[in-house]
Parts: sequence; structure tokens; C-alpha cells
Amino acid sequence: MLEALERIRSFVAGGRSVYFSDTKTQVAVAYEVLKLGEAANGVSAAFRRSHPVVPWRRLVSLRNEMVHEYFRVDLDAIWEFIEAELVPLERALRGIG
Repeated sequence: MLEALERIRSFVAGGRSVYFSDTKTQVAVAYEVLKLGEAANGVSAAFRRSHPVVPWRRLVSLRNEMVHEYFRVDLDAIWEFIEAELVPLERALRGIG
């Protein structure tokens, strides 16, 4: 999961304008967000309960929205996730290890 976070950070290093103007960046970020959600979905319930600081449900929910509404992926929502949740998520995951 940390690898996916690092990739997302590298893909959006150019900022909001690069993200919204470059389809390849959008696709790359979406793929890594999907991987985050898929990894979170694979974590056992016991592990989730023992590490409640990680927003497991949020990650799985974001993944599900992207998979089931693939042709209507909300780029703004993904950007908001990046801006508001990426750093806290990374801290939470690093706190586990």
C-alpha cells in the first residue's frame, strides 16, 4: 500500500494542473487508488479492528465506486482524496509497521 501511495505522490508532483490536464496521469493515479482499495479489501477483519486509524472502509468504498462507475470516475473526488487523505493515510500505514 505504501508503494501505491508513493507512486500517487510521484504522479501528482506537478500539482493539480498537471493532474487535470494529463489523461495518463489521471489513469495512473486511478490505477494506484484501485490498488489501495483492493489491498485494503484483502486485509482481515481482525487486522482492521486492531488498526482502526487506517480508513479501511473509505479505501474499499473509493475502489468500489471507481470499479462500478468506471466511465464516470470523478476526477475531482480523486484529487480531493489526494489532497486531504493521502498524507494521513501514509502516516497511519507507517504507524502499523
